[in-house]
Amino acid sequence: MNKPEHSRYFLKRFSTSLFTTFRGRLALLYIGIEFFVLLFAGVLLYVMLSNQVYSSIDDQMEQQAQSVVTGLERSPFRFWSQQLSQFTGHYLGSVHLIGANGTLLFASDRTLIGRGGGEVTKALHQAMDGNVAFISTRSLLREDNIRVLAMPVHRAGRVFSVLILGRSMSEIHGFFELMFIAGGILGLLSMLISGYAGFVMARRALRPIDEITTTARAIASGDLSQRLHSFSQDREIAMLIRVLNKMFMDLESSFNAQKRFTADASHELRIPLTVMKGDIEVTLRHRRGSKEYEHVLRQQLEIIERMQRIVDGLLTLARADAGLLELACEEIDLSLLLQEAGQHHLGLFASKNMNLDMQVGDALHVTGDSARLERVVFNLLNNAFKHAPEGSTVTLSARSAAGQAMVEVKDQGAGIKPEHLDHLFDRFYRADESRSRIEGGAGLGLAICKRIIEAHAGSIEVESSPGEGACFRFYLPIDGPDLQHTDRVKTIMQHS
Repeated sequence: MNKPEHSRYFLKRFSTSLFTTFRGRLALLYIGIEFFVLLFAGVLLYVMLSNQVYSSIDDQMEQQAQSVVTGLERSPFRFWSQQLSQFTGHYLGSVHLIGANGTLLFASDRTLIGRGGGEVTKALHQAMDGNVAFISTRSLLREDNIRVLAMPVHRAGRVFSVLILGRSMSEIHGFFELMFIAGGILGLLSMLISGYAGFVMARRALRPIDEITTTARAIASGDLSQRLHSFSQDREIAMLIRVLNKMFMDLESSFNAQKRFTADASHELRIPLTVMKGDIEVTLRHRRGSKEYEHVLRQQLEIIERMQRIVDGLLTLARADAGLLELACEEIDLSLLLQEAGQHHLGLFASKNMNLDMQVGDALHVTGDSARLERVVFNLLNNAFKHAPEGSTVTLSARSAAGQAMVEVKDQGAGIKPEHLDHLFDRFYRADESRSRIEGGAGLGLAICKRIIEAHAGSIEVESSPGEGACFRFYLPIDGPDLQHTDRVKTIMQHS
């Protein structure tokens, strides 16, 4: 690339960076604001200084003119030329005396006549009317500017002539010129420094944005482990970085959970499908009797029912995740619901010589879906039945605690290792993989329980230590008591 092309490329890149980026526009904004501030300050300074200068010079000229006019008014006309010549000798400027009829009576030079123009004529007319007039032939910023005073000279009670004094403002112009040149240079430097400072500050403040862009692109390409590492002293940028890191972490967790969920769901459904396919292929190899076919079909029906339970569980979780889990809104006697659920499990526990100890308090009322909550209790009791040893006791208790109904299902099983506790409510998670496979669990029950309880504005937790059993506990907001179910609760308690 030759030098002209390099220069054009640099200018194009510079203009693009200046006009199309935020930092460039911010720098231009700083320059524009400072330009208008300096322009306003310069105009204001010029007006104030020029008024001060004119006021000072006008006072001095008026005193000098008044002294001359007083001398002229007191002396005979024949001495006027001498008096004016004496005044001109020490006055730094032009002196003219114009008669009332427009005759030029005295002129130290032709400066006012040649350079004053119409402005001097206006001042002369004002003086002829008996007034003192001040005018400037040019702007104070012009080197040929002359400040002019016109004062009437009276004789016999009327204006006899007009004394005109002119004073060059070249010295003042030099001062103003130097002041504005220096101010312009300093203003230009100030604008350039402000623009550069604004550009640097914006670049430094927006440096995390570049990292955010790079990180977002990396995440969009599939690398979900990327995080933002920039540190910013700006509270807004620092908060944005924290929020984005939290979002990236949640996104990675959600994506990993989705991958794990997809793999687990595929695995859970592939196993029964493989079993079904194998059984059917073996059955079709030879002709068999009706009883054998019936036996195979019953086996396939059990597998299909298990697959249906998995699909129903997945559907429930999907609806809960999407916020579409349909719940009936009705008043529920939780005490009665727990007692009835416990009664349904008495026979099941008896098959393993297990005891069910129900310690359910009265008058626990909640609002929600009784079928869903019953499913939660059934899942927890079934889990306790599966993991508790024969001859042990499972405790189902409920009481009021801090405005909430607290329900506990406690068993005397082998307990749960600490590394499993944080994952028990994840879908398809099994603390004891081999045992759960044998018992036919899909690992969805506790995940469904968690979604149902959270949909009822409650919470669920687990406490366990190896060798000390497990205690599953959930909380639900309590409503006022419903006394219509009291008799039913008492009846069930009597039969239990």
